[in-house]
Amino acid sequence: MNQLKKLLFCVLLSFSSLSNGQLVLPIDFEIVPITADFIDFDGGKGTVISNPAINAQNQSTKVAQIIRQGGQIWAGSKLRLKDNLNFTQYSQLTMKVFTTAPIGTTIKLKLEGQGTTERDVITTKSNEWESLTWDFTGSPDKFNELVFMFDFGKIGNGTDLSTFLFDDIMQLYSGKQINLPVNFEDSTINYTMTDFGGNQSTLVADPEDANNHVIKVLKSSNSATWAGTTIGTQGGFTSNIPLSLASSKMNVMVWSPEAGTPIRLKVEDYRDPTHTCETQTNTKFSKKWEIVEFDFKNQAMGTELLSVGLSKGWTYNKASIFFNFGTEGATSGEKTYYFDNVKFGSVSTQSKDSELNEDVKAYPNPTYENWYIDVKDKRIDLLEIFDLSGKLLKSIVPNEDIVIIDSNDFGSGVYLLKSSFSSKIEKPAIIRLVKLKDF
Repeated sequence: MNQLKKLLFCVLLSFSSLSNGQLVLPIDFEIVPITADFIDFDGGKGTVISNPAINAQNQSTKVAQIIRQGGQIWAGSKLRLKDNLNFTQYSQLTMKVFTTAPIGTTIKLKLEGQGTTERDVITTKSNEWESLTWDFTGSPDKFNELVFMFDFGKIGNGTDLSTFLFDDIMQLYSGKQINLPVNFEDSTINYTMTDFGGNQSTLVADPEDANNHVIKVLKSSNSATWAGTTIGTQGGFTSNIPLSLASSKMNVMVWSPEAGTPIRLKVEDYRDPTHTCETQTNTKFSKKWEIVEFDFKNQAMGTELLSVGLSKGWTYNKASIFFNFGTEGATSGEKTYYFDNVKFGSVSTQSKDSELNEDVKAYPNPTYENWYIDVKDKRIDLLEIFDLSGKLLKSIVPNEDIVIIDSNDFGSGVYLLKSSFSSKIEKPAIIRLVKLKDF
């Protein structure tokens, strides 16, 4: 009997030695970690127990449990990993969670090591297992501790409402970090948006063009005046936005249900949220796509000047967009907005007239209806329209000074207009034509 006890003790000791400080993802709690691996703090108690809620969503025999009782609003427990986490491409952490606490409970996952970073996720189910995901795109590989803070912001009372089960912690492949320009069409990029204040963003097919993808933003009736969406994750863009006093503009294609909707664009440093610059403008159209230009030299009232930020050496690598800024959802009611094609630079340098040859002009450009091509005194004897793959879509032999091209013959997007001159000395001119989305 004593020998059996010694053997059992050695086995348990070996597991403890294997797990303590040697944990690697994924973690399923079947063998390791063990209860002794949890580092509790400020009223939280972590243990490994038999799964009391086995079902189709989670058939594991063992799970982790944290009970919060007294202490602080951040009470919880943590696990230490063998190595620092690398978020280069596997930038999301996911785990299964079970709680009887109400839907909408905040679960904070904090990473510690050389510094800290944290993300919050809100529960969407109660009294059943659900898989939740925390996105750490852009975070450095300096963290080796997982800190679990369930029902963050409240003091636990030790009851079922302060008891949380979790299991199957793993990293997910989420694609490359987002960068400008953003068009939502690259399957290798992580297009996760970060909502706040009551916004709900979703990557969807363009309602007009199923081959195009856009972000749908639902501003709920419970949204705050400052509800918005960060374009990407908390890690922002891979490169700094090259804002300067000489080049201070960005543009975004947007759709609003109402003309005159105030839209604010904010840029900041993801490493320091106090380094910001904001600007605002209004939509011109109702229920139509339009390209909206934002000039950060025209800062929004009460926000920092771009010149001041630049003089202090601030850099900007993260952007957030706010639809119907300044009006709460209870006043405006639930409304849906869309945005696409987030770019650095002015509209005039990227789309309006889009000239590669100043001798040929198309106007208006972008357009919803017709392009007008001025061929008077241009000696043009052939116009050809191609898609971006080089496929010829339309040929026109001009017989008037102004050639009218009906954009309704084309889907929304960018096309190339080639103008061939009667003079063989002049090379053909190519300009871009932009057809806006209208639905």
